[in-house]
Amino acid sequence: MFRSTATGRFALAALLAPVLSLGLQPFARAEEPALTLRDALSRTLQSNPDLAAYQYVLKANDGRVTQAGFKPNPVFNSTLENVLGTGDTKGLKGAELTLGLSQLIELGGLREKRVAVAQIEREGLEAEGHIQRLDVIAETARRFVSLVRQQEEHQLTHLAVELAEKTATAVERRVAAAKSPLAERDRAAVSLERARNADAHAEHELLAARYDLAASWGAAQPDFSRADAALYTLPAVADYATLLAALEKTPDLNRYLSESRLRDSEISLALASRRPGVEVGAGLRRLQATQDTALVFSFGMPLPLYNKNQGVIAEAEARKQGSAAERAAALVKARTQLFRYHRELLDRAREVTALRERALPRMEAALENTEYAYERGRYSYLELVDAQRELLTVKREVIEAAAQYHLTLIEIERLTGNGQSR
Repeated sequence: MFRSTATGRFALAALLAPVLSLGLQPFARAEEPALTLRDALSRTLQSNPDLAAYQYVLKANDGRVTQAGFKPNPVFNSTLENVLGTGDTKGLKGAELTLGLSQLIELGGLREKRVAVAQIEREGLEAEGHIQRLDVIAETARRFVSLVRQQEEHQLTHLAVELAEKTATAVERRVAAAKSPLAERDRAAVSLERARNADAHAEHELLAARYDLAASWGAAQPDFSRADAALYTLPAVADYATLLAALEKTPDLNRYLSESRLRDSEISLALASRRPGVEVGAGLRRLQATQDTALVFSFGMPLPLYNKNQGVIAEAEARKQGSAAERAAALVKARTQLFRYHRELLDRAREVTALRERALPRMEAALENTEYAYERGRYSYLELVDAQRELLTVKREVIEAAAQYHLTLIEIERLTGNGQSR
């Protein structure tokens, strides 16, 4: 299992690494390179294109935090008075030139509040980034399960070809012995061709599943030939009450708390911005008429008579209340999904056990007996083919049920954020 780091980069790796603790049951030759779920998750966290792109969103917000911390720039101003008039102010004779600098002095901790808003916005982005990492890793786990399932499906189509070949050989012997009609040989040949076509299609689907998984870490093509896992090992899950208690601590719901903090910070900033500060200035005035110079000082303060940021404050308060309502709605939805997933998981576990431990052994025995009877002329060709078809159907149902168990378990782990459920 992966361990979480301080930044949470491996949070869902720790969450999902046990999801497919499927054991190690190779599907191909030992010398072929194999990929475990742990390897797939690690590669995804390191190289996923979407996660890499999101880092630039955080860097962009870092710029906003930096910008929010700057003081207002001083303002240079110049004023030319008493010019181009009449009498003593004709031309430039009575001109007065004033050069000065003014500076806005922010009051009420306005700059600190502005920085706080930008920093909390970044925390919100980090929370969204964490959620995105969870989604990406969960998708990688799903693709891994799909690849394992496709490997089993390919093995099943191999078996179907072997059974069709065996049947064709048996039919040929009976036709040669004049115990079966020629039509059965043709039907057996057609069944064999169909089995081979299905096997070729399964191989194509298997290759596509490998490419899908490799795309999780941005690879152009897979550098592995198989997923190393045992599909029929079903990890246990925590009881429903434990999973339910974990829901409120998930990143998906915690982001609403971050949003609520952001709205509080925006309200504080809006209140402080009603009177942003005072503007003080100093300068030098040149009196052309007397050839004298003098210092001038200025002071300015906005009067909050009309615009008191009422709209901004009302918007932030409404958004805060909306965030609380959205969190409550999301929690209700998550509880409903969790109940459905938990019941589905239990049902799939029951189905896998019933099929593997009871149905499958009986179907294998039934096929063996049918083959024996067919060789001796007691069963027909149709009865033989039907027994083969039923065996393949049961095996396919086992594959599907086991795969759905793991996929459902991934959804539970993703929904609850509980890596200690097993």
